[in-house]
Amino acid sequence: MIKNFVAFDFETANGKNPCSIGIVEFEDGNVVNEYYSLIKPKELYFNPFTTNVHGISIEDIINEREFPEIWNEIKHFFNNKIVVAHNHSFDVSVLNHSLEIYNIEQPAYDIHCTLSLSRSYLKIENHKLSTIAKYFKVNQKKYHNALDDAYVCGRVFINLMEFANSNKKSETVYLKQKVRNSWQQIEKVTRNPLFEKSILELRSDKLRNKKIVITGVFKHFERNDLKKSIEDNGGKVSSSISKNTSYLIAGENMGPAKKVKAESLNVSIISENDYLELLE
Repeated sequence: MIKNFVAFDFETANGKNPCSIGIVEFEDGNVVNEYYSLIKPKELYFNPFTTNVHGISIEDIINEREFPEIWNEIKHFFNNKIVVAHNHSFDVSVLNHSLEIYNIEQPAYDIHCTLSLSRSYLKIENHKLSTIAKYFKVNQKKYHNALDDAYVCGRVFINLMEFANSNKKSETVYLKQKVRNSWQQIEKVTRNPLFEKSILELRSDKLRNKKIVITGVFKHFERNDLKKSIEDNGGKVSSSISKNTSYLIAGENMGPAKKVKAESLNVSIISENDYLELLE
């Protein structure tokens, strides 16, 4: 069982531009190092939706360091290490983007995803980090704080390993869940396994007669496929929000006006991950 690894988490200002990072290093299942820093994004813009999630604004980071200075302090956590993240495709894409825009050499490491592992082993209502933490009784102090999320992710990973072993899951089955590649190969395999299934194959009665609005840019599937998935599951896609709207599915760069209107009408704002969980 893996006991020596590094768990990490990014929070972003917009898209793939980070505004904070949390790192927790584990040895023999115990915390031996922690690192947290705010990051000044190269693009000084904060999506109101992301600020609402993690509470970080442009005022908080305006005097902070940009990514290259941070990277000089944290690169040893990644080089030739076993690395863990929750929904690793997102965090790896943020790291990849940050390295590319500053022309920084890319590291090589093995990556594991607690979201993928949870989907493989646990039968729970959803696979959000907070839900898995509650399942394993891992204390979560501040959801969407990068350091706390990294710590919780690490504890969840250890519990998932123990759960898999106690249920006599084959190590071969587990190994299929991780990415064993150099950084140059990561871009090809970072998609969540759930997204690798065609969204058009997923079926549920939960959307029947629901009115749904789509906004923003999505990372894991085309907008037309999302619309067709909604319609194939009995939902109706609308271009405007009203009191009859059931869900607002928000991608990156969500329009602030739609967010304000949805909140004023108590319309549920969900992510693409949340949408897929509705169809499970």
